Amino acid sequence: MEAKEISLGLGGGRLIQVANRTLTQMMSYVIDTPEGGVIVIDGGTYTPEDAAGLYEYLAARGKHVDLWVMTHAHSDHIGAMLYLMEHDGFDIQVDTIAFHFPSLEWLAFKEEFGMNWRFLEQVKKRKIHTVTPDAGDVYRIGSLSVEIIGVPGDYAAYAKTMNATSIIFKVHFPARDVMFMGDFDVHAEADFLARYGAEKLRCDILQMPHHGQGGISRDFYARIMPKICLYTAPKWLWENNKYRCLDPETVGKGPFTTLETRRWMEELGVEASYTLADGDLIFT
Repeated sequence: MEAKEISLGLGGGRLIQVANRTLTQMMSYVIDTPEGGVIVIDGGTYTPEDAAGLYEYLAARGKHVDLWVMTHAHSDHIGAMLYLMEHDGFDIQVDTIAFHFPSLEWLAFKEEFGMNWRFLEQVKKRKIHTVTPDAGDVYRIGSLSVEIIGVPGDYAAYAKTMNATSIIFKVHFPARDVMFMGDFDVHAEADFLARYGAEKLRCDILQMPHHGQGGISRDFYARIMPKICLYTAPKWLWENNKYRCLDPETVGKGPFTTLETRRWMEELGVEASYTLADGDLIFT
Protein backbone atom coordinates (compact mmCIF):
# COMPACT_ATOMS: atom_id res chain seq x y z
CA MET A 1 0.00 0.00 0.00
CA GLU A 2 1.57 3.28 -1.11
CA ALA A 3 1.55 5.86 1.68
CA LYS A 4 0.68 9.51 1.26
CA GLU A 5 2.93 12.10 2.92
CA ILE A 6 1.37 15.02 4.77
CA SER A 7 3.21 17.86 6.50
CA LEU A 8 2.02 18.66 10.01
CA GLY A 9 5.12 20.66 10.93
CA LEU A 10 6.56 18.05 13.30
CA GLY A 11 10.03 19.51 12.79
CA GLY A 12 11.81 16.16 12.44
CA GLY A 13 10.93 12.49 12.53
CA ARG A 14 7.91 10.87 10.94
CA LEU A 15 4.61 9.53 12.27
CA ILE A 16 3.06 6.78 10.16
CA GLN A 17 -0.61 5.99 10.60
CA VAL A 18 -0.90 2.41 9.34
CA ALA A 19 -4.30 1.66 7.84
CA ASN A 20 -6.27 -1.54 8.27
CA ARG A 21 -5.86 -4.23 5.60
CA THR A 22 -9.13 -5.86 6.66
CA LEU A 23 -12.51 -4.23 7.28
CA THR A 24 -12.00 -3.99 11.02
CA GLN A 25 -11.28 -0.88 13.06
CA MET A 26 -7.78 -0.91 14.58
CA MET A 27 -4.93 1.30 15.74
CA SER A 28 -1.35 1.10 14.50
CA TYR A 29 1.37 3.76 14.43
CA VAL A 30 5.06 3.59 13.57
CA ILE A 31 7.34 6.50 14.43
CA ASP A 32 10.75 7.21 12.92
CA THR A 33 13.05 9.36 15.02
CA PRO A 34 15.41 11.76 13.23
CA GLU A 35 18.32 9.54 14.32
CA GLY A 36 16.83 6.33 12.92
CA GLY A 37 15.16 4.95 16.03
CA VAL A 38 11.74 3.31 15.85
CA ILE A 39 8.73 3.60 18.16
CA VAL A 40 5.56 1.53 17.64
CA ILE A 41 2.19 2.31 19.20
CA ASP A 42 -0.25 -0.61 19.45
CA GLY A 43 -0.14 -2.36 16.05
CA GLY A 44 -3.58 -3.53 14.93
CA THR A 45 -5.71 -6.65 14.85
CA TYR A 46 -4.97 -10.36 15.11
CA THR A 47 -5.22 -11.11 11.39
CA PRO A 48 -2.54 -12.18 8.91
CA GLU A 49 -3.35 -9.18 6.71
CA ASP A 50 -3.07 -6.50 9.40
CA ALA A 51 -0.03 -8.14 10.97
CA ALA A 52 1.64 -8.25 7.54
CA GLY A 53 0.91 -4.56 6.99
CA LEU A 54 2.72 -3.72 10.21
CA TYR A 55 5.53 -6.18 9.56
CA GLU A 56 6.24 -4.55 6.20
CA TYR A 57 7.07 -1.28 7.94
CA LEU A 58 9.17 -2.98 10.62
CA ALA A 59 11.12 -4.99 8.05
CA ALA A 60 11.93 -1.80 6.17
CA ARG A 61 13.41 -0.44 9.42
CA GLY A 62 15.81 -3.28 10.05
CA LYS A 63 13.32 -5.31 12.14
CA HIS A 64 14.30 -3.35 15.23
CA VAL A 65 11.94 -1.47 17.55
CA ASP A 66 13.43 0.71 20.29
CA LEU A 67 10.16 1.21 22.17
CA TRP A 68 6.76 -0.42 21.70
CA VAL A 69 3.89 1.21 23.61
CA MET A 70 0.53 -0.49 24.11
CA THR A 71 -2.36 1.78 25.04
CA HIS A 72 -4.52 -1.03 26.46
CA ALA A 73 -5.23 -4.74 26.10
CA HIS A 74 -7.96 -4.88 23.44
CA SER A 75 -7.39 -7.15 20.43
CA ASP A 76 -7.54 -4.39 17.79
CA HIS A 77 -4.54 -2.81 19.54
CA ILE A 78 -2.38 -5.73 20.72
CA GLY A 79 -3.51 -8.29 18.16
CA ALA A 80 -1.02 -7.67 15.34
CA MET A 81 1.99 -7.98 17.64
CA LEU A 82 0.51 -11.13 19.17
CA TYR A 83 -0.08 -12.61 15.72
CA LEU A 84 3.55 -11.98 14.78
CA MET A 85 4.82 -13.48 18.05
CA GLU A 86 2.65 -16.59 17.75
CA HIS A 87 3.82 -17.47 14.28
CA ASP A 88 7.10 -19.04 13.27
CA GLY A 89 9.80 -16.72 12.12
CA PHE A 90 9.19 -13.84 14.55
CA ASP A 91 12.36 -11.89 13.95
CA ILE A 92 11.61 -8.43 15.31
CA GLN A 93 14.01 -7.22 17.98
CA VAL A 94 12.01 -5.24 20.52
CA ASP A 95 14.19 -3.48 23.10
CA THR A 96 11.37 -2.42 25.43
CA ILE A 97 7.61 -2.80 25.55
CA ALA A 98 5.60 -0.45 27.78
CA PHE A 99 2.09 -1.29 28.94
CA HIS A 100 -0.08 -0.73 31.99
CA PHE A 101 -2.58 -3.57 31.83
CA PRO A 102 -4.88 -4.55 34.71
CA SER A 103 -4.07 -7.72 36.61
CA LEU A 104 -4.94 -11.09 35.11
CA GLU A 105 -7.50 -11.49 37.90
CA TRP A 106 -9.28 -8.36 36.66
CA LEU A 107 -8.89 -9.27 33.00
CA ALA A 108 -10.36 -12.72 33.66
CA PHE A 109 -13.81 -11.15 33.90
CA LYS A 110 -13.45 -9.20 30.65
CA GLU A 111 -14.20 -10.10 27.06
CA GLU A 112 -10.75 -10.95 25.70
CA PHE A 113 -8.96 -12.67 28.57
CA GLY A 114 -7.63 -15.51 26.38
CA MET A 115 -5.84 -13.13 24.06
CA ASN A 116 -4.58 -11.02 26.97
CA TRP A 117 -3.06 -14.07 28.67
CA ARG A 118 -1.46 -15.28 25.44
CA PHE A 119 0.03 -11.85 24.80
CA LEU A 120 1.65 -11.69 28.23
CA GLU A 121 2.93 -15.26 27.88
CA GLN A 122 4.50 -14.50 24.50
CA VAL A 123 6.22 -11.37 25.81
CA LYS A 124 7.60 -13.43 28.69
CA LYS A 125 8.62 -16.32 26.43
CA ARG A 126 10.55 -14.00 24.13
CA LYS A 127 12.20 -12.25 27.09
CA ILE A 128 11.21 -8.80 25.91
CA HIS A 129 12.09 -6.15 28.46
CA THR A 130 8.89 -4.67 29.90
CA VAL A 131 8.15 -1.48 31.79
CA THR A 132 4.96 -0.40 33.54
CA PRO A 133 4.56 3.31 32.84
CA ASP A 134 3.36 5.77 35.44
CA ALA A 135 2.26 9.37 35.05
CA GLY A 136 5.29 11.62 34.64
CA ASP A 137 7.54 8.93 33.18
CA VAL A 138 9.46 9.97 30.07
CA TYR A 139 11.05 7.57 27.57
CA ARG A 140 13.61 9.17 25.26
CA ILE A 141 14.43 7.65 21.89
CA GLY A 142 16.94 9.89 20.17
CA SER A 143 15.61 13.44 20.04
CA LEU A 144 12.00 12.32 20.52
CA SER A 145 10.38 11.56 23.85
CA VAL A 146 7.26 9.78 25.06
CA GLU A 147 5.73 11.44 28.13
CA ILE A 148 3.11 9.54 30.12
CA ILE A 149 0.27 11.93 31.02
CA GLY A 150 -2.02 9.53 32.86
CA VAL A 151 -2.52 5.87 33.70
CA PRO A 152 -5.60 4.01 34.98
CA GLY A 153 -6.59 4.40 38.60
CA ASP A 154 -9.04 2.20 40.51
CA TYR A 155 -10.28 -0.13 37.77
CA ALA A 156 -13.17 -1.44 39.81
CA ALA A 157 -14.54 2.06 40.41
CA TYR A 158 -15.12 3.09 36.80
CA ALA A 159 -13.81 0.64 34.21
CA LYS A 160 -16.80 -1.06 32.63
CA THR A 161 -14.59 -2.28 29.77
CA MET A 162 -10.91 -2.24 29.04
CA ASN A 163 -11.33 1.01 27.09
CA ALA A 164 -11.24 3.00 30.33
CA THR A 165 -7.87 1.43 31.22
CA SER A 166 -6.11 3.15 28.30
CA ILE A 167 -3.04 5.20 29.12
CA ILE A 168 -2.66 8.75 27.83
CA PHE A 169 0.71 9.94 26.58
CA LYS A 170 2.32 12.52 24.32
CA VAL A 171 5.05 12.00 21.78
CA HIS A 172 7.17 15.13 21.71
CA PHE A 173 8.49 15.77 18.22
CA PRO A 174 10.99 18.64 17.75
CA ALA A 175 8.32 21.19 16.84
CA ARG A 176 4.93 19.73 17.83
CA ASP A 177 3.39 17.18 20.18
CA VAL A 178 0.98 14.37 19.36
CA MET A 179 -1.26 12.96 22.10
CA PHE A 180 -2.40 9.35 22.09
CA MET A 181 -5.39 8.15 24.10
CA GLY A 182 -6.07 4.64 22.82
CA ASP A 183 -9.72 3.91 23.61
CA PHE A 184 -9.91 6.15 26.70
CA ASP A 185 -13.58 6.78 27.44
CA VAL A 186 -16.01 8.90 29.40
CA HIS A 187 -16.07 6.52 32.39
CA ALA A 188 -12.44 7.39 33.20
CA GLU A 189 -12.70 11.17 32.79
CA ALA A 190 -13.60 12.10 36.37
CA ASP A 191 -10.88 9.87 37.82
CA PHE A 192 -8.28 11.34 35.45
CA LEU A 193 -9.20 14.95 36.25
CA ALA A 194 -9.25 14.29 39.99
CA ARG A 195 -5.77 12.78 39.96
CA TYR A 196 -4.01 14.75 37.23
CA GLY A 197 -6.04 17.86 36.43
CA ALA A 198 -6.54 19.19 32.92
CA GLU A 199 -3.36 21.24 32.42
CA LYS A 200 -1.41 18.69 30.39
CA LEU A 201 -4.34 17.69 28.20
CA ARG A 202 -3.91 20.60 25.78
CA CYS A 203 -2.44 19.38 22.51
CA ASP A 204 -2.67 20.43 18.86
CA ILE A 205 -2.58 16.94 17.34
CA LEU A 206 -4.78 14.22 18.82
CA GLN A 207 -5.32 10.54 18.17
CA MET A 208 -9.06 10.44 18.60
CA PRO A 209 -10.00 8.05 21.42
CA HIS A 210 -12.02 4.95 20.58
CA HIS A 211 -11.59 5.54 16.85
CA GLY A 212 -13.49 8.83 17.08
CA GLN A 213 -16.82 7.56 18.36
CA GLY A 214 -18.29 6.54 21.68
CA GLY A 215 -15.18 7.67 23.53
CA ILE A 216 -14.80 10.84 25.57
CA SER A 217 -17.27 13.67 26.12
CA ARG A 218 -17.43 16.97 24.26
CA ASP A 219 -16.27 18.72 27.45
CA PHE A 220 -13.14 16.57 27.59
CA TYR A 221 -12.41 17.35 23.94
CA ALA A 222 -12.84 21.04 24.78
CA ARG A 223 -10.12 20.71 27.41
CA ILE A 224 -7.76 19.33 24.75
CA MET A 225 -8.73 21.73 21.93
CA PRO A 226 -7.01 19.80 19.11
CA LYS A 227 -6.31 21.39 15.73
CA ILE A 228 -5.49 18.14 13.92
CA CYS A 229 -7.49 14.95 14.52
CA LEU A 230 -6.21 11.48 13.70
CA TYR A 231 -9.10 9.05 13.45
CA THR A 232 -8.20 5.36 13.56
CA ALA A 233 -11.51 4.79 11.80
CA PRO A 234 -12.02 2.93 8.52
CA LYS A 235 -14.42 4.30 5.93
CA TRP A 236 -17.52 2.56 7.27
CA LEU A 237 -16.94 3.92 10.78
CA TRP A 238 -15.98 7.40 9.61
CA GLU A 239 -19.29 7.60 7.71
CA ASN A 240 -21.39 5.86 10.40
CA ASN A 241 -22.28 2.99 8.14
CA LYS A 242 -23.30 -0.39 9.51
CA TYR A 243 -20.56 -2.51 11.09
CA ARG A 244 -17.92 -3.28 8.42
CA CYS A 245 -20.38 -2.26 5.71
CA LEU A 246 -19.42 -0.13 2.69
CA ASP A 247 -22.87 0.06 1.13
CA PRO A 248 -23.43 3.72 0.10
CA GLU A 249 -27.16 3.26 0.65
CA THR A 250 -26.65 2.83 4.41
CA VAL A 251 -24.13 5.62 5.03
CA GLY A 252 -25.14 7.58 8.13
CA LYS A 253 -27.53 4.87 9.27
CA GLY A 254 -25.21 2.90 11.55
CA PRO A 255 -25.19 2.75 15.37
CA PHE A 256 -22.00 4.78 15.81
CA THR A 257 -21.54 8.36 17.03
CA THR A 258 -18.75 9.32 14.63
CA LEU A 259 -20.81 12.00 12.91
CA GLU A 260 -21.59 13.61 16.28
CA THR A 261 -17.90 13.65 17.17
CA ARG A 262 -17.06 15.16 13.80
CA ARG A 263 -19.61 17.92 14.45
CA TRP A 264 -18.08 18.60 17.86
CA MET A 265 -14.65 18.94 16.29
CA GLU A 266 -15.93 21.41 13.72
CA GLU A 267 -17.49 23.45 16.53
CA LEU A 268 -14.18 23.41 18.41
CA GLY A 269 -12.31 24.75 15.38
CA VAL A 270 -10.43 21.68 14.17
CA GLU A 271 -8.44 22.45 11.02
CA ALA A 272 -8.00 18.96 9.53
CA SER A 273 -8.90 15.33 10.16
CA TYR A 274 -7.25 12.17 8.80
CA THR A 275 -8.69 8.67 8.84
CA LEU A 276 -7.81 5.08 7.97
CA ALA A 277 -10.03 5.56 4.92
CA ASP A 278 -7.17 7.67 3.53
CA GLY A 279 -4.84 4.64 3.54
CA ASP A 280 -1.37 4.69 5.09
CA LEU A 281 -0.37 8.24 5.97
CA ILE A 282 3.10 9.57 6.72
CA PHE A 283 3.02 12.74 8.80
CA THR A 284 6.11 14.94 8.89
